[in-house]
Amino acid sequence: MKLFDYRNFIRYLSFVVLSAIIALAIGEVFLRLVGYDVLKRSKNGREIILQPSSNSDIQYELIPGAKGYAWGTDVEINAHGYRGQIGSPGKLNGFRAIATGDSITFGNKLPFESTYSYQLNEILTESSSGYEVLNFGVAGYDILQEVSFFEDRGVIYKPDLVVVGFCLNDIGIASHNLEYIVRSKKYQSSPIYRLRIIQFMSDKTDRISIGKWMKEKNQPEVFQKDYESKIAVIGEGEHILRELMQAAPKGFPSVWYRDEHRIGRLRYSFERLSDLAKREDFWVVVVIFPWLVGDTSNYPYEIPHKIVSLEAKRVGFDVLEVVHDFMGIGMINLKISKNDFVHPNGVGHKVIAEKLAGY
Repeated sequence: MKLFDYRNFIRYLSFVVLSAIIALAIGEVFLRLVGYDVLKRSKNGREIILQPSSNSDIQYELIPGAKGYAWGTDVEINAHGYRGQIGSPGKLNGFRAIATGDSITFGNKLPFESTYSYQLNEILTESSSGYEVLNFGVAGYDILQEVSFFEDRGVIYKPDLVVVGFCLNDIGIASHNLEYIVRSKKYQSSPIYRLRIIQFMSDKTDRISIGKWMKEKNQPEVFQKDYESKIAVIGEGEHILRELMQAAPKGFPSVWYRDEHRIGRLRYSFERLSDLAKREDFWVVVVIFPWLVGDTSNYPYEIPHKIVSLEAKRVGFDVLEVVHDFMGIGMINLKISKNDFVHPNGVGHKVIAEKLAGY
């Protein structure tokens, strides 16, 4: 009787395993027929232009000499590790500006010629020689990464001016680029990930885990613990700032401006850049990019703008606002795509370039 049960169990187990193999094989054939290929998509995405950084404050950086289709556009990274023309280290015999920032400064979804740094360079060099604008933007960077990247790579170019292109989500952790790099390496390191069905299942689980990672990283207690040594103190008597923080709307991303630790990290980053500016003798201007919502009579993110402006002026930086310029044209006319409220199109970049040229 026991022998009979054992044999039935083996038959049943064999049937289950064979059925699973057949189901996986059918899934594999189907995914190949419809052209599903995460690896191919990864090779043509951010994974081909990014690498982990040895600098913990930077976390990830552009790969010198990399090129391909990434972040919605054709990208070419120069030999020095940033997008656009290469500058010569040392003082320029003229006037050099370096633009640092996130995906807006980098130029996601835009040809490089449409970015505000390139357009600014064209405007300045049309009227006079001796100007140079370099682009040190990297998509996904927050304010600490932007300052750290410039500190690590940009100081050697001895700029006369540093332009901080500030997006409202730069105050928090808004990028999972480093996680995607890790995922891509996992796909490429093991032969089993050549199977489309494995890619499919892994892709779905990774999306869930990355989403959870982002949510956890932005939990106030986690944020405070991760950056406790890089959060400046907000004094109890700073009534204007605290009133603005308390009045910040609770929607994203303005809700982050209610968090004392995020404001403290913004302050720490600005102070770090200010100290560097004094040592290296360059000026800083902060350009605050609007969230592309609202109309000519209503813009819902004025308070975050005021907080960033207050912190920038506190350390002696100039501030340029383009929100009224944008609203005059119409926010909807400056969106790079229908559902993108962050990235302005080439016209928006032109407005920013002209504003900076006037400055």
